[in-house]
Amino acid sequence: MPSPKLHLNAHVSWHLAAQLRKLGFDVTSTTELKMDEADDDVQFAFAVSQKRAIVSMNHKDFAPLHEQYLNEGKEHWGIVLSTEEPVPVLRRRLLRLLNSLSEVDLKKKCGG
Repeated sequence: MPSPKLHLNAHVSWHLAAQLRKLGFDVTSTTELKMDEADDDVQFAFAVSQKRAIVSMNHKDFAPLHEQYLNEGKEHWGIVLSTEEPVPVLRRRLLRLLNSLSEVDLKKKCGG
């Protein structure tokens, strides 16, 4: 089964997206797409439209977005929330996730 596709929001370094792409994963970033000024709901809607899980450190805004989607009967492809960590730590964590879950597994675990 295919690995999850990810979208890293503005709180996560775009360098990490580039590193993961070099390893063969489908990863985009808010910064690379020049969406830094977009609100979190816009970034999340973009991720959903691309069937991507969004990766963020912004628990305050993305947890309510998850609830909103569920309450409205909408599906999404997952929200991966992290603590603020150096890029090598995030890279290791995301690689573990990408290598252990399919996109369907991630959607079931934290999507909708």
